[in-house]
Amino acid sequence: MLQQYYPDAASKIRVVGNGIEDTDAALEASFSNRPGMATVLYSGRLVERKGIRELLTAIPEVLQVVPGVKFVLTGGPPRLAAADVAAQWLEAKHDPFREQIHFTGWQSPAEMALRYASADILVVPSRYEPFGMVILEGMLHGLAIVAADVGGPAEILEHGRTGLLFPARNVTALSNALKWLLKNPEERKALGLAAARAVRRKWLWKNLVPPMLDVYNEFLVH
Repeated sequence: MLQQYYPDAASKIRVVGNGIEDTDAALEASFSNRPGMATVLYSGRLVERKGIRELLTAIPEVLQVVPGVKFVLTGGPPRLAAADVAAQWLEAKHDPFREQIHFTGWQSPAEMALRYASADILVVPSRYEPFGMVILEGMLHGLAIVAADVGGPAEILEHGRTGLLFPARNVTALSNALKWLLKNPEERKALGLAAARAVRRKWLWKNLVPPMLDVYNEFLVH
């Protein structure tokens, strides 16, 4: 974005990005089999900017084609119970599928680690996302990721290799990507494994600190 508005400054722009710390639990989850009913996880604030409306529109379309799927949506103010969060977002069109759409309410980091470990797909339908730590968290746990082709997700994921990108706000494209992964478990597993390897190769803090120090050193020298 900076290069677009300030092309003359391109040679002075350095982008390092955020990082993530690995854990034994994430490492085990990233390379383990995930038997049972496929689970699609949404992790984040339940607001329009995060694409929650598009996701909830896509869910009935997905479940009509792939009925044996569970959608888990985490997030919401701590003061609200899961049932209250669901009441805010679910509509009449979701009535036939309410048993397969589960709102958890606010989750602690420990609870979220368990959610990642038990999911198969992470969906990130944001209309705008400057970075997206949730992408790194999903990769760390070996999840196949479906994300809007915006900001951080577009920079972190390689479409078709470490995740699937779709045009933001495009419900049909989101629905098709989810259906394809749900109907192709081997492809889903391959994406998750590639993502797990990629995040450990590039996005762990131990790999990002050296280039960060290079940026600071360059600043100090000049």
